[in-house]
Amino acid sequence: MLKRLLIFSSNDKKLCYQYFPKLRKHGTFGCLECKKLGKNVFAKIGENGILKVENKKHVCSKMQYFADKYLEIQAIKKPNYQILENCNTKSGKVLIIFNPNNRNECHEYAWKNDKKTFRCFICGTTVHIHNASMENEFIEVLKLNHECEYRNYDREKFFKFKNFVLSPNYEIQTEMFGERKKKSLIIFDGNDKTKCHIYSFHISERMFECINCKKQNVYVSAKMVQNSEGENYVILSNAKHVCESVKYKPQGRNDTILRAPNFKVMENTSNGIPKLFIFDSDDNSKCHIFSKCTNEKNRYHCLGCLQNPNGIFTVYLCKDENEEYFVQMKNKEKHLCQPRKYEPEKYEVTEISKIDTHFFYRKNSLANSINVAIIDSNDSTFCYPFLYHKARNNFRCSNCSNLKKYYAIAFPKIDENGKEYFMHDRKKHICKPIKITSIQTTSKFILLERKDIVFKEKENTKPIEAEKILKLPNFEFRQSKRGIPEGKLVIFDTNDKSLCYEYLFLTREKCFICGNCQRKNRRVTAKLHLNNETNEKFLELSKNDHICEPIKDEFADKIIHASNFMVTERDDEEKPKKVIVFTSLTKEFYYEFNYFPSRKYFKCVPCSHRNKAVSVKLYKKENGEEYLLKLRNGHVCAPKKYEKEKLQPRIIPKSLFELYQNKNGESNKKLIVFTSKKNDFIYEYYWHNSSFCCSQCLKQKKFVSAKVRGENENEKFVELSNVEHICKPIKFVPEKYKK
Repeated sequence: MLKRLLIFSSNDKKLCYQYFPKLRKHGTFGCLECKKLGKNVFAKIGENGILKVENKKHVCSKMQYFADKYLEIQAIKKPNYQILENCNTKSGKVLIIFNPNNRNECHEYAWKNDKKTFRCFICGTTVHIHNASMENEFIEVLKLNHECEYRNYDREKFFKFKNFVLSPNYEIQTEMFGERKKKSLIIFDGNDKTKCHIYSFHISERMFECINCKKQNVYVSAKMVQNSEGENYVILSNAKHVCESVKYKPQGRNDTILRAPNFKVMENTSNGIPKLFIFDSDDNSKCHIFSKCTNEKNRYHCLGCLQNPNGIFTVYLCKDENEEYFVQMKNKEKHLCQPRKYEPEKYEVTEISKIDTHFFYRKNSLANSINVAIIDSNDSTFCYPFLYHKARNNFRCSNCSNLKKYYAIAFPKIDENGKEYFMHDRKKHICKPIKITSIQTTSKFILLERKDIVFKEKENTKPIEAEKILKLPNFEFRQSKRGIPEGKLVIFDTNDKSLCYEYLFLTREKCFICGNCQRKNRRVTAKLHLNNETNEKFLELSKNDHICEPIKDEFADKIIHASNFMVTERDDEEKPKKVIVFTSLTKEFYYEFNYFPSRKYFKCVPCSHRNKAVSVKLYKKENGEEYLLKLRNGHVCAPKKYEKEKLQPRIIPKSLFELYQNKNGESNKKLIVFTSKKNDFIYEYYWHNSSFCCSQCLKQKKFVSAKVRGENENEKFVELSNVEHICKPIKFVPEKYKK
């Protein structure tokens, strides 16, 4: 049943226009009858309750109003309802509406994030919340649309969480099928670690399903989730397995995983195609050379095996959670070639040579053509012939063009001695150089004197008009939406610096263009120049003036300068995990943001719990100074009191901690921290990703982490996060631990 907005034409309320809500635009309504006739007429109800009607005439006829045709909407205020947070539901929120005659009974609603509304668990009735987290908050519900009975109020059932599995009790295995990556979740049997249940990843549902249970039409699922600290764990469904656990098969059974230094990646090569060198296990001076497959994301094929018609050896270059490369290959594949000598210099990008040994000529049959012969740097009796292209103002290799390969060199330059030279890279040719005598001794060509040649660039070289030159600080470059550091140009209005014009960069034309003018079929551009004497940037503006209006420059309001925020936690010098942003210069209160690697920004977690996305992104200026850029929305959570000593990590000296083996026998993967110098009680941490985590606290949904710092053994110390333990310390029994 839909909500409707009725707008009456007179006080007697006999005739009206009927509006329906516009999807995904809360508070906006559209006249349905006008829409059927091909016209949109809108009305909007603001947060203050004021109705704004679009200044358009209706093309539909007014409808007669019958009061009994429409349902009343019921508004409910606190304490007649309650919103529960951090529940065991998918969204984590539940709405309870109490029976007005008996508070032991209620209707229960789950939050639907895609619809931004609450929906009854039983009958699907929807409820909207207004003025969320404010004093005048209330909810509205369709009064006559509730078809289910009241249920007994049981708050605790929403806080009975499903089972979850922590590392190392689960494992993610990946297997490559061509370019497709197959992920499997392995959950070990609690009583026997040699056995496990295998789950396959369901892409559309974004969760894992038990393979063997699914064969029996029973769906046992598991979901990989991440807490506010960015750590992963697995939540299990309530459904029980009907299959038996199977024998655990490690990842290496079907695939071989290679890690550095057994291979080397060369991303930048002379031909632009990345190379992968996998060293021979018996002799590191030899290797197999792999080249990246065209239009493939991470597949490489062996260049030696490629010459053999009987097969191609293929591997996949992947990255792990720490962004480190590893190579994955099938065990069954075997090389058909022999390893070669490791000579990476053959594929390295070489410096482009300055060539000042050249001569100009033209064809007899083409009176206006200009060619240049670039002398081969390896043999001065050979050369590469280039043809001048006026349209692009460059020279293109004639013989490469005949082979459908287009290699062009730029217009010649003048060095400090006044000598003309070309920038030339002979490795980019696919053609072979020709004899100089084939040009100089034939009547097909005429040699030209340099003084007789006038190029297009010199014909059109004119000084830039003074009124079209724009200097700093009247413009600045900013990061584009796609993350390109200087992908957006902003030119400030000459009369009001708070207004500006935004330009986007055109790669092909190497200039900036005003987007708003472009939409109005007006081409307004700006080209960047560098003053060779002062080394300062300046702009050359186009002849066309703007027809668009300048927009308000809101960028300055989005900047948070280094003095107003502080990085409180880092994985290392380059990877900050948490920042705090002060509310004022006095630094009495602050908001805390956690880093989310998948989104590459910092997010306010308390605001996200209130269904509000408040985030910032960390950038660096050219001078190395860090700053934050506000992405969207304002805070709906309350700021915290700034207490410096609580935010600084606690340091534990070498005498109060020890590193031991984990259950798998891996050294330095279990950390114990003593509570006092008596060394009688401890907190136990296990290794997870890039830090240690208190396992007992995590079972209670609290992430307490620790990092081991220091280069040398005698200089090591532990840095504890400022999150307090909610678990109790345990008695230290030395016999339980192995070094």
